[in-house]
Amino acid sequence: MSRFSAIRLLLVALILAACSPAPAPTALAPVAATSTTVPAPTEAPATVAPTSPPTEAIAAALPTATATEPPALLNPLTGLPVDDPAVLARPPLAIKVAHFPRAVREAQAGLSLADNVWEVYAEGGVTRFNAIFWSQMPQRVGNVRSARLLDAILMDAYQALLVTSGSSTGTMNRLREDAERYQRVIAEATDYGGCPVLCREASATLSANKLFTEPAAVWAIAAERELAGAPTFPGYVFDPAAPVGTPIATVHLDWQLNNTIAEWRYDAAIGRYWRWIDSSATGPGNPALVQHIDTLTGAPLVADTIVMVTVPHVASNIVVEDGAVAQYSYDVLFTGAGPAKVFRDGVMVTGSWERAEGKGQLPRFLDEAGEPIALKPGVTWFAVYVTNSPETLDAEAGIFQSRFKAPGLAVAP
Repeated sequence: MSRFSAIRLLLVALILAACSPAPAPTALAPVAATSTTVPAPTEAPATVAPTSPPTEAIAAALPTATATEPPALLNPLTGLPVDDPAVLARPPLAIKVAHFPRAVREAQAGLSLADNVWEVYAEGGVTRFNAIFWSQMPQRVGNVRSARLLDAILMDAYQALLVTSGSSTGTMNRLREDAERYQRVIAEATDYGGCPVLCREASATLSANKLFTEPAAVWAIAAERELAGAPTFPGYVFDPAAPVGTPIATVHLDWQLNNTIAEWRYDAAIGRYWRWIDSSATGPGNPALVQHIDTLTGAPLVADTIVMVTVPHVASNIVVEDGAVAQYSYDVLFTGAGPAKVFRDGVMVTGSWERAEGKGQLPRFLDEAGEPIALKPGVTWFAVYVTNSPETLDAEAGIFQSRFKAPGLAVAP
């Protein structure tokens, strides 16, 4: 072998060593981009015969730090890449959104752009949403309604700002127990009234369902007043591979018998679930179901994963009033452990949830063998159900149904 050939081999070896791919990433670790391939140097003229390896030429041939794309950031709430690191440096927003009476659904805005959505029983047979916004910034979100006791737990778990119209005196006192948490409550009752943070399209005396918020304004206030920074939660476990489970194409959640219904229908063509809800029309199941539409985008709501957690609900000493009706609010005991079902890719995985008390403590989901249940990368909707709610499973038809068994909490004012 000639001396020049040996130098060429040395150059190629150094280049290949520098371009070797990084080790495969672990779950939720940044995804390494493919290394840039550097072409081998062309043949030098025959008249050139260097006597030692040209150090400057080797340095020029090796890839620099800028030759490789930066690793992708993964959103720990969705498992999806995020282009702008600043997105994950801001605090999540937990925005309370109304779902009853049915008329408010004609103006529900922004739910399709949430990373996670929690559907929670309020009282009186109705549900409300706690929608978690982090990676996307809708122009507006609403209708914004009042908080419930579980919202204190959720805003701690997500280290989020809670955007709400207000709450009962007892619930606000619960939020006030933690000074750091209370400063993150964005409500008219905490002096955040007025556009663009909280915008009323009709007087509160005329309508309780005409309040909207602009996430951009809330994040600007948070930065200006240093209300909260980037969260420290580890996030959920994600895996794009479909798990082994019971084939289920329809998840029917009845929050109030034949009145407040959420039904998720799996679409194998897109690998996601469309959301259907009760309407005022009469149908075979009375009421008829219609697709749930986000009026901001005009698109039907869809989810990649649905998680049903069963959590004890107990009557608190806090009374909430809605018109002429007064009821006790629920304490939802969302610490410790309990049953859970995860629906993704057209199958149901049965297991449990675990959650430690404290800020940044998101729930974990484990299968019956105690192994983590991975969510599908994308949007996850959570349904918080009460213990002893009856369930039925039609394996042949691929239908799972559960009816929320609300404790009798109605009281006199």
